[in-house]
Amino acid sequence: MGRIFEDRNVNQDIVDLLDRLTNKETGSKEYANAMYALGKEFGRLILAKVSSYKTIALASTVEDADSLGKGIIDVLEENGKKVLLTVFWNKRFNPNKENQLSVAPIIKEFHEKREIDAPVLIIIKSIISSSCVVRTNLTKLIEESNPEQILVVAPVLLKGAIANLESEFDATITQKFNYLYFAEDDKKTRDGFVDPGIGGDVYKRLGFEGQDAKNKFIPAIVKERRLRYL
Repeated sequence: MGRIFEDRNVNQDIVDLLDRLTNKETGSKEYANAMYALGKEFGRLILAKVSSYKTIALASTVEDADSLGKGIIDVLEENGKKVLLTVFWNKRFNPNKENQLSVAPIIKEFHEKREIDAPVLIIIKSIISSSCVVRTNLTKLIEESNPEQILVVAPVLLKGAIANLESEFDATITQKFNYLYFAEDDKKTRDGFVDPGIGGDVYKRLGFEGQDAKNKFIPAIVKERRLRYL
């Protein structure tokens, strides 16, 4: 079947940005810029869904914070929304090679100071495949807050990812879920990456040497927001 675009939200600019991600000739800086631009596209869509809310929580993985996450945050804050940022550093691995079940424990996290629980939680990921990272991070957030709405946002999903994610939560939680994505793929490469997905290993595409290097990185957006509390 190949790639299916989310027709309601996808225009030619978005298709071009997704093509830039899958192009192996795209350098890490241009790749990050494309992710940022996709974040701004999502920001505009999110605005229409959260117009009645002033405060919004956004949770990102460390690798997505300065690109996809910043694009969303810039649009929301430019339009008067207060965004409370959480960033997670996850270490993904497969403890049982036989069943190929991945886990992604949180090894570090950043939370902005929060005066109140935000009524809307946005959780973002550059791509959702097995959903283990999103599941881990979302479980942590739900334990600590009670949002009215949960927006799960990713440029690309693997077919079946939504069902996999929802199978891990009670119906009282999943009824709060809404999804924003631009494309759904149904194939994987021999290396386990979604095809065409986002062009392979997002860590390497963004210029990191691998997962360990990614987990030593502190995003610029985290450094900037930390200064607010000094």
